[in-house]
Amino acid sequence: MNTQSPTLSSSPRHHLSNNNRSQIASTTPNRSRVSSRKAWLVRRYRDYRNEQIRLTRSQKILVCLVSQGCHNRTQEANQSVALRWFNSKEIPYITVDGMDPNQRRKRDELFGISGLRGNYPQFFFLYENGTIQYLGNFNTLERLNESSNLPSEVLSRHVEIETFDKIFGSVVASFS
Repeated sequence: MNTQSPTLSSSPRHHLSNNNRSQIASTTPNRSRVSSRKAWLVRRYRDYRNEQIRLTRSQKILVCLVSQGCHNRTQEANQSVALRWFNSKEIPYITVDGMDPNQRRKRDELFGISGLRGNYPQFFFLYENGTIQYLGNFNTLERLNESSNLPSEVLSRHVEIETFDKIFGSVVASFS
């Protein structure tokens, strides 16, 4: 029969000596470093969001990338519905036909910005300084359309909700 008392090394609990504490401290992140990183990320997000708000309010031209020879019935139906929404809400837009060989360069430029090839329709904003920003595809428009139908009390309490009016309110037919 073994009557030895257990040693520290065989025990699942270890006493933290000063040496062990310094080893653990060197492997855990410094709180001030973490909080400064978090502050930097928050600042970066706020700057990004402020830029998005500024762009939303500045004058822009809506560019719709469509395909007149689209063989996908869903994409063809989505194109028709989207253009009908713009016409009913009197939102001016220009179209780029992805099938038109004369517009191939513009189409490829827009595909490069969105990162999506052969997916129609796609929507972009052209700003006065020449910058083009990808807005989204038909799903984005559906989301905006649905959020526009929310009660005004909800929209006033949640200013972060994007609606057709907020996004397309500053769309112009051309820059004067």
